[in-house]
Amino acid sequence: MAIGFSKNGYAKEALLIYCGMLSRLVQPGNFAFSMALKACADLCELQVGKTVHAQIIKCNEELDQVVNNALLRLYTECGCFDEVLRVFEEMPQQNVVSWNSLIAGFVHRKQVFESLDTFRRMQGEGIGFSWVTLTTVLPICSQLTALNSGKEIHAQIVKSTRKPDVPVLNSLVDMYAKCGATDFSRRVFDGMQSKDLTTWNTMLTGYAVNGSLQKAMEIFNEMVESGIRPDAVTFIALLSGCSHAGLTDEGQRLFDKMKKNYGLSPSVEHYACLVDMLGRAGRIKEALEVVKFMPMKPIGSVWGSLLNSCRLHGNVSLGEAIAEQLFELEPNNPGNYVLLSNIYANAGMWDNVKIVRDMMERRGMTKEAGCSWVQIKNRIHTFVAGGGFEFRNSAEYKKVWNQLMDAMEEIGYVPNTGVVLHDVNEETKSIWLCGHSERLATVFSLIHSSTGAPIRITKNLRVCVDCHTWMKIVSSVTRRVIVLRDTNRFHHFRGGACSCKDYW
Repeated sequence: MAIGFSKNGYAKEALLIYCGMLSRLVQPGNFAFSMALKACADLCELQVGKTVHAQIIKCNEELDQVVNNALLRLYTECGCFDEVLRVFEEMPQQNVVSWNSLIAGFVHRKQVFESLDTFRRMQGEGIGFSWVTLTTVLPICSQLTALNSGKEIHAQIVKSTRKPDVPVLNSLVDMYAKCGATDFSRRVFDGMQSKDLTTWNTMLTGYAVNGSLQKAMEIFNEMVESGIRPDAVTFIALLSGCSHAGLTDEGQRLFDKMKKNYGLSPSVEHYACLVDMLGRAGRIKEALEVVKFMPMKPIGSVWGSLLNSCRLHGNVSLGEAIAEQLFELEPNNPGNYVLLSNIYANAGMWDNVKIVRDMMERRGMTKEAGCSWVQIKNRIHTFVAGGGFEFRNSAEYKKVWNQLMDAMEEIGYVPNTGVVLHDVNEETKSIWLCGHSERLATVFSLIHSSTGAPIRITKNLRVCVDCHTWMKIVSSVTRRVIVLRDTNRFHHFRGGACSCKDYW
């Protein structure tokens, strides 16, 4: 009876059956325990689950693999990772399901490096994998831009005697796109015998964030011609792509098509994309009109897009008014305070910058430090802005850095110290620019990767204007392709030019 409820999505009723069984003094066994734990995991009923665990410990029956895996899933779903580790280590043996739960536990705690290491350990011990394993690990490769690890997983899929399902192949398409390798994404996409809406959206989004909006539109047209009806996600990808490519008129036409051609009512996220698109193009008055006549109340992302537009175009007074709105909506979001501080800094209003920073300090907020990472072979190397002193003092770093700077000075590169939004002298600003995390990651990659190999870097913040110029020149003097993924999009630097055409 309980299994019937559980299989049909009635976890609460299944748990009540278990409780009824106990009230009638029926001694539960492994079958009942696994069912009760599954119900607790589905309901995130941690305390009830712990009670079942206590009953399991007191039970004389030897636990089977299913019960142990159910315990792992319970603690994973409830975010109790210490318990996950303890149960896992105490299990007499672990199977693929057990390892999947451990990896999922790391993911839930956002310990992405550890989850990838656990997958490697799992393979090293000859456990193998399931498609669930891969749909958990491939997004981690996407998040870390760990292309080498993603390619290794792809090789395992190819070698497998089983036919991969659509979700696995979708994850593979997504991984390649989020590592800036859309050519590989397209190969997987074209080779798929069966595609769902997620497949099309993933490929379309991949092209959009990598700056290939024309190809994204081609995919969109193919999708419609194939009889696949676009959804809200489709248009968020296209509108966002238009915004970052500066295709404002095209984006507005797409926005209008949503309702007219496909019967989709724009959500607040679509309006946020439209506001961002207009604001980036300097059409801030039009963006304000959109906000004024939106059919729903603007959320933080809408006002945030407007505030960023004020930063891009130096509109201090409007920026102040919008910041006030954001401080009420999102009082604990440090990004809003940083944007206002940057607006003041760009205008040379250092007293106002200090006021905003003092406000952040009083409220216990700190600006997120710039951080970049690269994968060399199977290791992820992380660099923090202003850090890496040991590396920067090494002979290999100084040699490559000096060679780069000599070549760049010959071309005429002069640091744009205006991007350093602190009231310090020019010499200090130049020194700080040298310590930006993406530059450290680039030099490290030049030293430790094969000659001519593409360099792939991920950054947690938006790349600054001077680093963008620096990367373009480095791609030219080293004849290397540099793929930089920041919070907004991908930048593909090749031969002194960037795929974003300096609009981002």
